Amino acid sequence: MAKQAGAGADYEAAYTHALAGRLPDAEALCREILATTPDHAEALHLLGAIAAKRGEGSQAIELFGRALAAKPDFAKAHSNLGAVLLRQGETERAIDHIEKAIELAPDMADAHNNLGNALLKCARLEDAAKAFERAIEAAPGDTLAYSNLGALLMRHGKVDEAIARFEKAIELDPRLVMAHNNLGNALKEKGDFEGAATCLRRALELDPNFAEVHGSLGSVYRSLGRLDEALACHDKALELKPDFDRARFHRALLLLAQGRFEEGWEAYLFRPSAQSQAANLHRQTLPRDLTGRHIYLRRDQGLGDEIFFLRFAPELAGRGARIVYQAGVAIASIVERLPCIDALIDEGEKPGEDAIPILVGDLPYLLEARSAAGVPPPVALTPAPGHIEAMRERLASFGPPPYIGVTWRAGTGDEPGAFFKLAPLGEIAKALGATDGTVLVLQRHPEAGEIEEFGHGLGREAHDLTALNDDLEDMLALLALLDEYVTVSNTNVHLSAGAGGTCRVLVPNPAEYRWMAEGDESPWFPGSRVYRQGVDGDWGTAFRALTRDLGRALGGRVML
Repeated sequence: MAKQAGAGADYEAAYTHALAGRLPDAEALCREILATTPDHAEALHLLGAIAAKRGEGSQAIELFGRALAAKPDFAKAHSNLGAVLLRQGETERAIDHIEKAIELAPDMADAHNNLGNALLKCARLEDAAKAFERAIEAAPGDTLAYSNLGALLMRHGKVDEAIARFEKAIELDPRLVMAHNNLGNALKEKGDFEGAATCLRRALELDPNFAEVHGSLGSVYRSLGRLDEALACHDKALELKPDFDRARFHRALLLLAQGRFEEGWEAYLFRPSAQSQAANLHRQTLPRDLTGRHIYLRRDQGLGDEIFFLRFAPELAGRGARIVYQAGVAIASIVERLPCIDALIDEGEKPGEDAIPILVGDLPYLLEARSAAGVPPPVALTPAPGHIEAMRERLASFGPPPYIGVTWRAGTGDEPGAFFKLAPLGEIAKALGATDGTVLVLQRHPEAGEIEEFGHGLGREAHDLTALNDDLEDMLALLALLDEYVTVSNTNVHLSAGAGGTCRVLVPNPAEYRWMAEGDESPWFPGSRVYRQGVDGDWGTAFRALTRDLGRALGGRVML
């Protein structure tokens, strides 16, 4: 009894040290306890928690396991073991232990929080939300649960609800860094860039070494047009966390938008779409003479990216390489006609032992694209025989020229670096309504009622050609015949450029790197006019310029 009583007193002292952040003192006392009482569950558990705080996952798992062997109904050990297993990627085992913790202690807020995080890993979003809500019910002052629930609501697109949870977390604990970070990201999503910057700067006051917050602030500064400060933030994030690929990728987008191609294309190697394949790719610059070399060129990212980067393929061929290309199904027949491509290959088909595997998105770096002056023209795309004539007849059935295409939305925001591009439908309709011409809607997957709404704003019929997005041979033929195309950046812009056409491109803020950080034209799309949303979110200047330019080009009722 005396030994157990002494161990109990030592454990209380160890626990007090741990709470105060004196981890070495806590660890020393725990080891003294275990020297005399090897199955002291609480001491084993506290050592496991200390190991977890130090990032020693394997040791933490072993210690929590020993604690549970000594005391199988130890709810906190089950919960903490689940949290460490989750960090180690063992999600199913993590859920088993966390659910056991909740069975033993239904009101343990930490366990519900851990369960929510584990369910998030499994994309069980509704169940995760319930777990976070249960954590809040169990402990209404649990700031982490509010922050986690807010982050989940963000993933559901419920930004206002998320903001309310983040603000509640900050009210409960003004020093909770992650809540300030999450609130900043939510305000950025709302377009409140100044508010977002304020929140993120506050997070950095609390923790100056939080690399992810520096990266988030860099993205916000980019949206505010403060590009030098944005770059400094990404640089700091990488200084703190050299393997922070997301920061390196966003830094790449910033450098490319500024025309700093030499640095930008090297950093672009770290884009998310390429990381899982990097070990199996050639990623060194290529020699000037590739005579007799066999290049296995693989598609990368979306269809628009594929077409965009194929502009570099003729240089590969010009250096003497033989190119076998893995094309996206939707553009395979178009790419097959390119003189620089020797053959197409299906996914899973082997190109040959001597083939050099290259992602098409790596070509600017591999071919050492260094400046805007050396930007190659868009790859020339030739419509299939007979399609031009058939499309010309179809257009004539809609009305007389000029023929004007229109698209107002494109892209997604699902991944870092992906841009969701949206321009105000009503303003586009008003600008086109001030001109004469036959208007063709080319919007991919329009929402219910959008075309009717657009036609109402236009003041005349808008012809629905949205189905052509599913047949890019027909779309290419149409784009080759258009007199004007008013659009956000999308696959059709790349097709149009390949067909020799130009577009009037509405560029939301911050600009996608292909449209550069400023200017009325991009070196990647010569002849296409750029109309930019202001950093304050206003489109007024852009649409006044668009209306004026359309009036000059097409005639009609110019309304300024």
